[in-house]
Amino acid sequence: MALISSLEKNQIKETIISIYEKFEKNTGKVPEWVKVMAHRPEILKEFVELFGAIMGEGEIESYLKWKIAYTVSNQLRCPFCVDVTTKMLKKLGADDETLSKIKEKKDLPEEEKDILELVGDVTDNAHVDHPEIFERLRKRLTEPQIVELVSVIGLFNYINRFNNTLGVLPE
Repeated sequence: MALISSLEKNQIKETIISIYEKFEKNTGKVPEWVKVMAHRPEILKEFVELFGAIMGEGEIESYLKWKIAYTVSNQLRCPFCVDVTTKMLKKLGADDETLSKIKEKKDLPEEEKDILELVGDVTDNAHVDHPEIFERLRKRLTEPQIVELVSVIGLFNYINRFNNTLGVLPE
């Protein structure tokens, strides 16, 4: 149980009922982080929209986005986020060996290694300490791809820190 109470559907503002209903329809339940974030309906509403914009269809393939999310989650040691990102990667076809390679940044294509190194650098320091990584990526990625990549890193740094701070654990 989280450090902040979880709000059930009968306790929330009308403005976010549709969010609860969408989770119920798509997954059969409302995640704990949603019930906690519901204390601030405006934040929940905007976060869900931002999540959809970043993790939805874009310039970077979904599988790579979830690898980035998994890397952030492991680095920040968020039990809830590691659980969710592991499940998503497995749903997208990853096996335990693939997860191990991502975690260790071994036996991956060079571009992916660079991306996951950037993830680690930004997650550790909140800025780029190793500009050579960024420069290598600039040669292979478009500017919209870089913006999307950094947005995934930022999004998962936020939700990992939110869940870790408030004690949201895997369900």
